[in-house]
Amino acid sequence: MKQILSLLVIILISVPSFSYANKMNKQEKKDFDNHVLRAQSKSKMEFNSRNVPNRTGLYKFFDNLEDNMGIVEKGIEFNLSYSDIGDKLDWSRWGKPGFAQRFQIHEPKKYTTKKGKTKWYRVGYFIPKNINTSKHNLSLFDFKMIYGKEGEKAVGPGLNINNNSILWMFNGPNYKVAPNEGGEQYYFDGYTVHLDDRFSPLRGKWVNLLINAKWAKDGFLHLWIDGKLRSSYFGDVLGGASRVRFKFGPYRNYMTDATNQGLEIKDAVIRYSNVGKADKCDDLWSGCDEIINQLTNNSQVHGAISVTMCIPSGDGDKPATCENLGYPQNPRPF
Repeated sequence: MKQILSLLVIILISVPSFSYANKMNKQEKKDFDNHVLRAQSKSKMEFNSRNVPNRTGLYKFFDNLEDNMGIVEKGIEFNLSYSDIGDKLDWSRWGKPGFAQRFQIHEPKKYTTKKGKTKWYRVGYFIPKNINTSKHNLSLFDFKMIYGKEGEKAVGPGLNINNNSILWMFNGPNYKVAPNEGGEQYYFDGYTVHLDDRFSPLRGKWVNLLINAKWAKDGFLHLWIDGKLRSSYFGDVLGGASRVRFKFGPYRNYMTDATNQGLEIKDAVIRYSNVGKADKCDDLWSGCDEIINQLTNNSQVHGAISVTMCIPSGDGDKPATCENLGYPQNPRPF
């Protein structure tokens, strides 16, 4: 066991939001539905109430963007600047101005997924090859765990660019309860799958992710990237929550770790396409038989550099204790 930077577990730490999210107007819903949202997510998303203020150029829709593989998509482009200052529970968290910022789109509570349900999710993204997250973290999308009337108490699975590494992170079955700046927080032990983009390119092109989750104590969580199974986990993926919220959009945190060392936080240009939730794979993906046939009844990991289990300190932003689980020598690290 060893101590590592707190950056590695930041998406497993959440500050509850007590304000109402910002609803989309008719034109915004039309634009998102036409360019980005699919299946059950159409006309059923809203802006996060802690977003940085909207401004000219913060986001824009496009009708076609071709990558170097000849793949063309329509979607939305976000350009998040360090000068965008949002909610104080992000920007000044832990009493550190410049800590975090976001512009996210998520599900209103009434459209979140109830415990026990099985859902499919898709996210397409395009990030530059030279995107820089030195000494800080950028979340591309994640899930939030909702506990009845108490609201969000924990972060669920998410994809992050952490110190320039791309990580798939999700909760283990155990957690501790501790206070944070926004109230009580559930700090989960978390698995981190350090994805290897030599196995399949993860930047500089359109990347399409497909997730299948059974949100239950006896659940599962499977991740495919560009049609290849990368992580398959069987176990408790609910953590006692009553609902699960899906959201996407750039969220940067621990930026003070970078700025305190004199590093510049550059603009984050992130593009998304084909974002949605469905009951069936076929509603989001073409060729689902090939996708599903990659599954077995056992956990799997493919195309990863390492897999670790991190146990958070439960004390603010202090580092977690992490253990390497021996992948690839141990092919079933979960």
